[in-house]
Amino acid sequence: MNAGRFLDLFRALRRSSRAPRRRPRACSPAPLGLEARIALSGAGVAPPLTMLSATTADSKGVTVTYRVDTPTTPTFRVYRSADPGLDAGDSLVGGYSAQATTADDAGNPAGSVGTHTLTIPLPGGLPISPSRPYVLVVAGDAPTAAAGSADLASFRKFSIAVVTHGALINGSWKYGPPWELSTAKVLQREGFDAVLPFNWAYQSGQPGKAPAQGPRLAGMIREMAESLPAGSPIDLQLIGHSEGNVVNTQAIVALEGSMPPGLRAGYLVETMLDPHAASNNVPGQASERSGLLGSLARSLVRDYQGRANDPPAYVPAGVDAAQVFYQHSKAEVHNQIYNLWGQVPVANLGDAPIAYYNLTAAGAVHSGRFGVSLWYRNFVAPTLAEQSPLIRELTLTGSVEGGTTVASPAATPGLAANPPAARRAVAWGTTRALASGSVTFSGTAAPGSQVRVYMGPAADPSTIAPAGRTTADASGRWTFTRPALAGGTYRAVAMSYARGLQTRPGLAIVPMTPLGRFTASGRPRDGA
Repeated sequence: MNAGRFLDLFRALRRSSRAPRRRPRACSPAPLGLEARIALSGAGVAPPLTMLSATTADSKGVTVTYRVDTPTTPTFRVYRSADPGLDAGDSLVGGYSAQATTADDAGNPAGSVGTHTLTIPLPGGLPISPSRPYVLVVAGDAPTAAAGSADLASFRKFSIAVVTHGALINGSWKYGPPWELSTAKVLQREGFDAVLPFNWAYQSGQPGKAPAQGPRLAGMIREMAESLPAGSPIDLQLIGHSEGNVVNTQAIVALEGSMPPGLRAGYLVETMLDPHAASNNVPGQASERSGLLGSLARSLVRDYQGRANDPPAYVPAGVDAAQVFYQHSKAEVHNQIYNLWGQVPVANLGDAPIAYYNLTAAGAVHSGRFGVSLWYRNFVAPTLAEQSPLIRELTLTGSVEGGTTVASPAATPGLAANPPAARRAVAWGTTRALASGSVTFSGTAAPGSQVRVYMGPAADPSTIAPAGRTTADASGRWTFTRPALAGGTYRAVAMSYARGLQTRPGLAIVPMTPLGRFTASGRPRDGA
């Protein structure tokens, strides 16, 4: 072979080695129908049941309808998801394993051949989760499932957020105060399907006008709910600042009588930012600077509140979760003359506990540049898509262990007609009667946080003193016992301090929870 022929052959071999290899043509089978997918699933064995639908009636559980073709013992898992299919990124919220004796909602064996409807309780419910609006119910233990597959049923929840400002707002603000509008924008970005910045600025400077805004707000919420897809569960979160919480409370009460089915199936949250009813009869008023200006400011505020005489903000029955962010800062903080305080604790007529967060150490005041409303917009609102993980981790709970229940003074539904002492009793909850002079408290807190307990006589809301401290264990459980108490009726609160979670000054949040009232070694004292 001569040199020229060799070079030609060498070049041809190089070209052939560089040419892309053709892949064999893939066979694309036609899409399978439901029956074919059932037959092919489970390694060629038809699954014992087929999911037909899922929904919720109250966001406390899910109701599934399924068909059983072969007698079985059903198992279900419930997830929150960003889409209608199950994958590794979805969040497990609950599960249910039927027993051989388990009956469906109609009383029939849950695993017998036929079509069944079964309600699965979820201890944590289905809270508002804008980033995961879908609820998935999966039969069996498959790690993934496509939307529409035989072992999965799903539904979508929609969400409405309401932001309500307080009193004495500039009436020329056509659309409401700037903090309210900017908070609404944040909530839209977080994924709420509808956001309403409720504006009552034109009447906010007139004493006594706040309660009447509640029914008007309720009507607007109904209209928003009716604009969302029919038959879908609709979550609702009302966020109020100061006297705006009176408006929100009255709106919830107005909704109770004629709540659209979608809202009734959804999850209802009441969020209070420094709740302050314009009333001189509600505990927790203000701090004033010493001197003439402070005295003048107090006189003006008390005159306004006396003419307004608002009912207190409270948590009505039917609310699924409630949070209160408040401060009790001195007037001198940020060079103020007068600083209104959040009025806590808040009366709770529902079953869900209220989570309290004290922002005094964070330097918050009632309003303005350092107000609680702007703090919430900056630190909490941008995390609502993921259910505010820091706030959830910081939540503190607690109660008195043991004892017997002593009836508290009765409360009218609106609370406004009750004398101050009766309203305080409602806010502190049921009184427990203990057989000894020792009291034990227990609850949950952020793991490793320090829990401090404070106590005082129930008859004197202004007197309270440290009773001791303890530390939450690795699972977040805490307990504390105070021995050798004199006979009488007391009230107690707990506060927790989780230094590891306070990563910046603005996050110096101190969770608080009322532990209730209790009687040690005998009957309650007169006036307690």
